[in-house]
Amino acid sequence: MIYVNTVINQFFFGDNIPSGVDWREVQAEEFNALRASGWEPTEFIPPHRVSKDTITDRIFNAGKLPDLISLISTLPAEQKFLWENYSWFWSTNTTVTSMATQIGLDPEVILAPDPYL
Repeated sequence: MIYVNTVINQFFFGDNIPSGVDWREVQAEEFNALRASGWEPTEFIPPHRVSKDTITDRIFNAGKLPDLISLISTLPAEQKFLWENYSWFWSTNTTVTSMATQIGLDPEVILAPDPYL
């Protein structure tokens, strides 16, 4: 099925409509007509879970584990508690995204789909 959201300029091919407002299902002909009219959407990628083990392993393989350890020690109490007690994070988690950026890594690589979940 094809879903479009012309308000945020995104499309999604999948079995279920994405959550949120302004999404609607369209047929291939309407999708192609929208594109032909100049509509240039980006693909909606649903959030996915990434285990903390996978995140840590990716950071370790990038040679940035000491930086992660230092950064964790500076987190506010609430964020530190969540890091220490969660076993996985959504790929859209702003804390993990910020952490990856702060230690010089690409958050999209660190939070890429987890082959084990």
